[in-house]
Order: sequence, then C-alpha cells, then structure tokens
Amino acid sequence: MPQVKVIQPIAEQAKKLRVAAYARVSSDSVDQLNSFATQVSYYTSYIQSKDEWEFAGLYADEAISGTTADKRDDFQRLLADCRAGKIDRILVKSISRFARNTIDCLQAVRELKQLGVAVEFEKEGLDTGNMGSEMLLSILGSAAQEESLSISKNLKWSYRRRMKSGDFITCSAPIGYSLENGTLVPDPQEVPIVEYIFNSYLAGKGTDEIAAEINKMEVTFKHKQSDRWHNSTIRYILTNEKYIGNSLVQKKFTPEELPLKRIRNVGQLAKYYIKNSHPGIIPPETFEAVQELLKQRSTVHAPKTGIRQFPLTKRIKCGLCGSTFFRRSNGQSVKWICAYHLKSKEFCPVKAIHQEEFFLAFIRLYNKLLDNQCILKTMLSQLQELHDKAIYTRPDVADLHEKISELVKQNHSLARLQAKGCMDSALFIERSNRNNKLIEELRRELNQLKEPDNISNAIESTKLLLDLMEGAQPMLEFEPSVFKSMVKQITVYPERFCFHLTNGLTLDEGR
Repeated sequence: MPQVKVIQPIAEQAKKLRVAAYARVSSDSVDQLNSFATQVSYYTSYIQSKDEWEFAGLYADEAISGTTADKRDDFQRLLADCRAGKIDRILVKSISRFARNTIDCLQAVRELKQLGVAVEFEKEGLDTGNMGSEMLLSILGSAAQEESLSISKNLKWSYRRRMKSGDFITCSAPIGYSLENGTLVPDPQEVPIVEYIFNSYLAGKGTDEIAAEINKMEVTFKHKQSDRWHNSTIRYILTNEKYIGNSLVQKKFTPEELPLKRIRNVGQLAKYYIKNSHPGIIPPETFEAVQELLKQRSTVHAPKTGIRQFPLTKRIKCGLCGSTFFRRSNGQSVKWICAYHLKSKEFCPVKAIHQEEFFLAFIRLYNKLLDNQCILKTMLSQLQELHDKAIYTRPDVADLHEKISELVKQNHSLARLQAKGCMDSALFIERSNRNNKLIEELRRELNQLKEPDNISNAIESTKLLLDLMEGAQPMLEFEPSVFKSMVKQITVYPERFCFHLTNGLTLDEGR
C-alpha cells in the first residue's frame, strides 16, 4: 500500500498593494498651486499611513487643461507605469481631476481594469475595482465633461469681452516679441531676424530662399517649436499685422462641443482689429509694401515671367520601371509620360496619361477621404499611442521621469515637515525653490529628448490633413494648393493610381 505524506501549505504573506495617486490643477494661479501642494501632501501621507499599501509614487500635472488626456505628461507616464505592472491601485480626488472628457475617462478606466489596476475616486465614493458596470462612471464622467464645457464657455466669454474692449491681445508671443504682463514687448535678440525677413522679401528674395538662408544661420528662438524654417513660416510673418503694432484677434476659436479643438474663424464669429495695441517692429509703409508685393507675385508676376510651378512636377513615378513622369504639351492638351517609355516602348509599356485623368482621380480620392475622415482620425490615434509607448519606454526618458518623480516626492516631504512645524518657512521655501528649478531643467531636457522623429512627423502631417479638411466642402474642380498639401507622390500602375499622402498613408484610386 503506497504511503502518503501530507505537506502542509505555507501561509503566503499578504502582498502589499502598490498604490499611486494622481493630482491635477487646471490653473497656474497661486491659489490653485496651493491646492496642488495640498493634494500631493494629503495623498502621500494617506497612502503611507496604510500598512497594507505600498507607496508607488505620485503623478501630478500642474497648470494644464484637463479636457484631453494627451496634453498631460504625468497622466501618460502614469498609464505607462500601469502597463509596465508597477501599480495596483490609483487614488484620485475626483473624476474631474482624472478626466473632463467622458471618452478619455472611459478609455483610461477600461484599459486600467484590463491591466488589473483599480481607480478610486474619493469625491464620488467610486471604486472601479468593485464596479460591475461602467454606467455610473459614464454618468459621472459626463457630469465632469459638462463642468469642463461650462468652464470653457466662461473663459471664452471673458476673452471676448476683453477683445471688444481692446484689453486682450494674445496668449502667446510671435517671433520677435515676448509677452510681459499681457503686453507684447519687442525682443532685442529676435527683432533683427524679423527685420531681415521683411527687407529680404522687398529686395526680391522668395520665401523659400529666405527660409533656407535662416536655416543656414542656425539661430534658435524661444517661442519657435521646430528648428527648421519653411516658406509657410516666412509667409506667416510677412502677413502678421502684429509687427506694425496692431492686433487682429479671434482669428481662431474653440467650438462649444468636445473635443475643444481650435479651428480657423472664416466668418463664423466676429473678429476685432485693435490698433496700436503694442510697440511695432516694422514701419507701416514697409508692411504695406510687402503686402502689395505678395499680391503681385501671386497674381501678376508669375504669368508675366512665364515661370510656373506645375503641381504634378516630380510627383509622378512609374510603378513598373520606377522612373519619373515628364510633362508634354502640344498647346491643346497636356500629357504626362514615363521617362523610360519616352526613350522606347520596349523599356516600359506604360503609355502617356492625360493630365485631366490625374486631376479627376485626385478629386475622387479627396471627396472619399472628406466623407471618411475617420480613417485619418483612427490613424492619428494609433500613431499617438505608438509615439507614447516609444517615448515612455526609452531608458533616457524613463531616467528623467524617475528624477522628476523623486524631486516631486522630496517637495511633498518638505511640505509635510513644514506643515508639522518641523521646518522653518524660509528653509522650506529655499529648498522647494531649488527643487522646482531642478524639475524645470529636467523637463526642458525631457522636451529636447522628445525631438521630432518619423512618428512625430507622421502625427503632425495627419493633423495638418485633418485641419485642411475641417469644415471643407466637396471638391468640384482640381485645386493645386490642396493637392500639394496632401500628396507627396503618385505611383502609376496600368489599372490604378497609388496616392502617397504626406503623412505616410497610401490610398489607391482606379483609373
């Protein structure tokens, strides 16, 4: 008979829950920053007071809008750490602190629930770990969304009242200016570049040439996000009335519904032109001369000189032999022909194609994409998710986040010591300011590491395409400017055209 020995189970020691907290304030005022300090101090001490909990860090975004999640760096870092299995539970003061957009809220909670991470909302008494349904969360999230829309409406009402009275100029300074106490002040370091741009254009140089010259100078600007200059940047400066001391406000506006995304004001709302709102950089007569020259070059100059940039030039490739198509005109019709086919039909069988066929194919493709913008929106969402994952998994980026997190925790500890009377106020301010300065330096370094890459460029290009189609009407006639903004290349096959868009998306259109 077999002998059986019972091995008693070893009682497993209860594993501590790794608990993190998320805090956010939506204004940069002193009172709100005090509220921020209160939140971080409270959650740090609260988590550490629980024996069954282990403090997993505090994630905090200061002075950033909560209407969309992608603007909050620490919120994205929180999600990245949850995906990495570093967190079991998240504490948040309220749903409105977590997300003011119902869609963002539900998406985040669903993903966290799949990861086994519970979110506890203190104000609403809601714990997603104990929820059998998302209905309550959806209702509360909608309430938070309405609160955000109400705040947005109040802010817009305030801005528009200040626009009417001439008290509001801008929220950000253009190149050549700095914004001080709500007033634009010329920046001595950037003013010469603005003057150079206007004088160069009056001297006969084109916008492409001016941009190339400035790129060679390798100058940097504190307000310019991209290091590269483009002809569109030059044209924007040449047409900006702020350089003569005037301000046209409400060129863009934010609609009343989510997503709260700014769109161009093409007559939907009133605009306000404020004269002498700030010191000018360019004399009014110089500015007017540039506007006249811009008008002449766009209408009169090109036909007189016979110099014309054809929209299809260097954009058509043969799908069979890979050569470029060239333009051929007999005065009555225009055709585009494969370079190898032009040499010999034996080299490539693709015959010449009427220009109108390309135009009609693009019109069809544009109108289809206009009706199905969800394609671009889905692509943008996937690209942003891919970008976030790529950024937050980089060792150098993770190291900087770790350092910032450590300094934030030090500030929380200092706040607790000062609140308990264990630290002198002067010493508290000195150490807090030192830590805050280090945090700002690390964040600047972090932004430099997030330099544009292929994914970032694809994201920006996709946003530009969506902006181009926003509020647009179906295309009835070929528009060269729209084509150039959207299409990088056309590959020709016997049965179809393959349109390669500027954001990397490839779409086929039958011939």
